[in-house]
Amino acid sequence: MSAKQTTDSFWDKVNVKGLYQCWDWKGAKNSTGYGTVSWDGKVYTAHRIAAWIRCMVTDPSAPKTKKEKTFVLHKCDNRLCCNPEHFFLGNYSDNQKDAYEKKQRKQPKGELHVNAKLSKKQVISIRNRYEKGETQTVLAKEFGVSQRTISLIVRYETYV
Repeated sequence: MSAKQTTDSFWDKVNVKGLYQCWDWKGAKNSTGYGTVSWDGKVYTAHRIAAWIRCMVTDPSAPKTKKEKTFVLHKCDNRLCCNPEHFFLGNYSDNQKDAYEKKQRKQPKGELHVNAKLSKKQVISIRNRYEKGETQTVLAKEFGVSQRTISLIVRYETYV
């Protein structure tokens, strides 16, 4: 049985450096590269425990809803960093936006996109038929999409 976790034992597993440098977690990591720590019988991310110890959040658990502005985000983009100076709070949407802006996530393209209405085969057909003279309006009606969607497809601005 392991000893009870304390704030001192937590910070002992953090490579604390200068105020504005990353303080890397030296303990266990999860499959996504974030530090993990067992606290009172539960496993939490290390950066979330650091934010909780420093009273940035009131609960070490992940937020219960996507709207709560208690997601702990990293300014430094270092998943092991536990320096509260590198944290800012946001909701789920802020977290996703931050990840896309920093190129940590990529939006799926073409038929893999969550909002895709057309298959790759249909897109090829649309482009071929448009090149042969069919109008965007006729193609839009047939495929159940807007004329603008057809325009973006034939100009290779979407479904690339």
